[in-house]
Amino acid sequence: MMMLGLVRHAAVSYVPTVFFEWPYRDVQADMLAYWVVVFIRVFHLPVFFAISGFFAAYLVETRGTGGFLRHRWSRIGVPFLVAWPLLAVTMFFIVPFAARFSATPPNAAYSLAELTSPRALDHLFMHLWFLYHLMILCVVATALRPLAARIPATVRARAMDLFEGRVHRGGIVVLILAAGLLLYRMESWAIDYYAGPFPPPRQLALYGLFFGFGWMLFRRRESLEGFKRPAWALLAGGILCFFVYRHFLEIGCPPRPDRTCPEAGEGHLPALVFLALSMWFMAYGLIGLFLRYMDRPSPRWRYMADASYWIYIVHVPFVMLLPILLAGVPLPGIVKFMLVSIMATGLILVTYHYFVRSTFIGKQLNGRRFPRGAT
Repeated sequence: MMMLGLVRHAAVSYVPTVFFEWPYRDVQADMLAYWVVVFIRVFHLPVFFAISGFFAAYLVETRGTGGFLRHRWSRIGVPFLVAWPLLAVTMFFIVPFAARFSATPPNAAYSLAELTSPRALDHLFMHLWFLYHLMILCVVATALRPLAARIPATVRARAMDLFEGRVHRGGIVVLILAAGLLLYRMESWAIDYYAGPFPPPRQLALYGLFFGFGWMLFRRRESLEGFKRPAWALLAGGILCFFVYRHFLEIGCPPRPDRTCPEAGEGHLPALVFLALSMWFMAYGLIGLFLRYMDRPSPRWRYMADASYWIYIVHVPFVMLLPILLAGVPLPGIVKFMLVSIMATGLILVTYHYFVRSTFIGKQLNGRRFPRGAT
């Protein structure tokens, strides 16, 4: 899921300008790049938060509440506080620079004046906002544990038994309904984007739903086996629901009135129903596929898993500048996008291998310092 963040941001430079704001826009824009962006956005952060909830519950069980908070502060809080100001200074110069080479006129949003305006607060944490959200959810989960402990043990046991029994038999319907209700409160046809210090409750609640699902899944991890057999069918169902969702989005009206479509919200409800279906079907399907096909130790995948955190933290300057080098290359936009993804991954892996993995930075991100040359 971390690696998909790089892929998604690499694609934005090749999306037609009408869809997304981004400082650099290549002359070979491609609708396929647009579909890559919107497809990944449907599932990759929901799945990430579900996995985060799973391992949060693991840490609480093995280390206790205090150990859990110390671990999360060390692995999430410290990297966030160190990386954010360094990246903010870097992006302050890179964003206007990249906009100068754009095939479309630079948007006012990428001028230095706009980058220092009050509106910039909504983008304050840039692509690191999900770490900020995750820290909030960890604190909330810790605060809720004493309240949950006051519930009689028999009631808690029955609730967990009900979760385990229903997670594959109707439980997904409840999850879809909950996600649909939260999505309906969004200001757009998708999960609202906000990277500032005061995230909207609806956004935190949606990610908290997936985080809580992962937490409960750890407590009843015997049910993981049930994800394997229907994985392909669920993934196919998620992809189909994604295209139905996009169909309603394309023919409908925005959630709020505007000059082009005064009938606000027309098609909004069915679109979000299929969006919620797509989210959960793909989450179930992807969990099942990884349990089914990647359940054995692999040094190479272990290495990539360790590197993915560093890759995500530093990737945006790479995927914003590398497309400029390919600006004059007569290749289709989708090919350029793939080249940028490969080049950015390769370059960042070099920095990880030689300057991170065996240093104090690697210890902070991965929990240990690997000997140089170790896989």
